[in-house]
Amino acid sequence: MPPSPYVSRINQIDAQQLDHEIYEIFRTQSKQITKDVRPGIIDKWQPEIDVFIKFLIWFYSLRKGDATFGQQLLNLKYNGINQRKAIIHFLLANLPRYIQERVIDSQYIIISRDKKLKNYFEWTANIIRIIELVNLILFLHRGTQPNLIERLLGISSQSSITNRPRNIGYSYMTRELLWHGLIELFTIGLPMVNFYYIKQKWNQLWMKTRGERKIVNIRPLLDLMTNCPHCYQRPILPRHAGCRHIFCYYCLQAYFTATDTFPCPECGTNLHSCNMLSV
Repeated sequence: MPPSPYVSRINQIDAQQLDHEIYEIFRTQSKQITKDVRPGIIDKWQPEIDVFIKFLIWFYSLRKGDATFGQQLLNLKYNGINQRKAIIHFLLANLPRYIQERVIDSQYIIISRDKKLKNYFEWTANIIRIIELVNLILFLHRGTQPNLIERLLGISSQSSITNRPRNIGYSYMTRELLWHGLIELFTIGLPMVNFYYIKQKWNQLWMKTRGERKIVNIRPLLDLMTNCPHCYQRPILPRHAGCRHIFCYYCLQAYFTATDTFPCPECGTNLHSCNMLSV
């Protein structure tokens, strides 16, 4: 059975993205190798280094075969590619970028003639971007040749393997649907649960089982050993509300946001929001 000529749009875009990622990996490694070199020496020749890296990637992929590394990872290849088109593909893909970095983005242009040349290159680059946008629209409509160079050379991507029936694991899909449903349920439902109210009721029930504590109102005293009864840390912006225990402002305010009154977790004294005072 021959390979299928149809290739999905996402696979073609992913192949280009993989090619770019492979180039970025090599470029990052080259920067790591030369990081100990005196600053300014390597940066001056960075455009040439980038072209050399792209040449190595092209030489060992498209020059010796009919697919880039990104296409090989996705089982794709070019239909109608040859040695001449491969060379033209490399020149069209890298020469404009090199000229842009050396001429358009250069900071050493002083002569007015060079400035005019720079303006011509900028206009040409803008026109090419517009043509690439039109080509992208055509690709989204037709599903072939996402790159302008591919359209100019008359090459397109196709699958390098024969079509095989795809086994769909419905049990896996069901687990994914259930998992995403639970995530949405927890994301929406958990913020609606009043945990402070639940904790308050639990403390009341626990105190009833242990017996009521004798409530003794003592003036709160803040010292080096004082800890918040809620978070058991040094009180931040210390507050109290009718018992000798001192809370963090945010811990106490969180309780009063949930309910106007609640028993102190330590002594059981009923604290009221109207009695909240600073220490």
